[in-house]
Amino acid sequence: MGRDIGLKCLAVVGGIDMAHQAQMLLKKPHIVVATLGRLADHLKHLKGFSLRTVKYLVLDEADRILNQDFEDEMDRVIRALPKQRTTMLFSATITNKVRELQRAHLRGAVKVEVNSSFKLVDTLQQYMISMPFIDRHVYLVYLIKSLNLKSVIVFCNTRANTVKTALILRQCGHTAIPLYGDMSQTKRLEALAKFKKKERSVLVATNVASRGLDIPCVDYVINLEVPTKSEDYIHRVGRTARAGRTGTAITFVSQFEIEDFIRIEHVVMQDSEVKRIPLYPISKNDVLKYTNQISEAERAAKKEMRQIEDIRRANSGGGSHSDDDTEEASGVRKRLKRDDSGFKGHKSGFKNKKAKRQRR
Repeated sequence: MGRDIGLKCLAVVGGIDMAHQAQMLLKKPHIVVATLGRLADHLKHLKGFSLRTVKYLVLDEADRILNQDFEDEMDRVIRALPKQRTTMLFSATITNKVRELQRAHLRGAVKVEVNSSFKLVDTLQQYMISMPFIDRHVYLVYLIKSLNLKSVIVFCNTRANTVKTALILRQCGHTAIPLYGDMSQTKRLEALAKFKKKERSVLVATNVASRGLDIPCVDYVINLEVPTKSEDYIHRVGRTARAGRTGTAITFVSQFEIEDFIRIEHVVMQDSEVKRIPLYPISKNDVLKYTNQISEAERAAKKEMRQIEDIRRANSGGGSHSDDDTEEASGVRKRLKRDDSGFKGHKSGFKNKKAKRQRR
């Protein structure tokens, strides 16, 4: 946006070569747009890189950035900043973490609140479909076929279900592409580009796609699985009905997800005259005609997933990745890794002390 006036901007994110980013950072760009983890890495390892001249700190999606599993990275960045600065926090959901940061690091903070409740836009139509857990993919394929959907985001809770659903849809003739946290940055950008250009009609994603994406022509959002938090639901359905456009969000609710759905429904519908999310009109008999086709597609997808997992294990030296694709889980894995290495070091020190006593 500032190219015409000579404004130099730099994106600093994971999955991209750090050496090239380091060279660009040392050229002192006017604006750095960064993920917290990668910025903290550069502060730790890049000599000559400093944030002492920063005048403005902007935290977008502040509630997610301030998750407790990223406290170390947040502290490193905050300590590197000058005390005299302007800090701006943006979030669709203000959590206790955001309030704690405000009390600890902001002086004379001014709160600008568009809406104090969890009210969603009026141009969004919300529906739910109740079904047995094993029939989720049957209903999904039926909806996409019957509505002839050209641009839809399907949300899943885990990486494995995201990949499996994308493979099933492909088996049924739909151009689906997955998006999840374990993907490299290059592959994420490729997946998004294909979806935006309408080379792929279905984007199957975890919560990694629920924030920060502005894809104008998303007609439908389908929650294949009920999210565990109302905030995640709000961000998911917010991928459609943007900037005054209309959109539809449909949530699949199995027998195992009723309590989670009722809790979310209570939050998002509290300011509405109608306190319940309506049922989507659908014929069960018409849906179940696809059962045999989906069963074959699921078998083929399961076989392909085993092959993918074998390749993943081979590439990672026999290790396996957690199926939980949330940023919270990523932070927990990093913290456990640090704790584990510290424990090993502690054991090593204990052995050395024991060996010295034996020599004496």
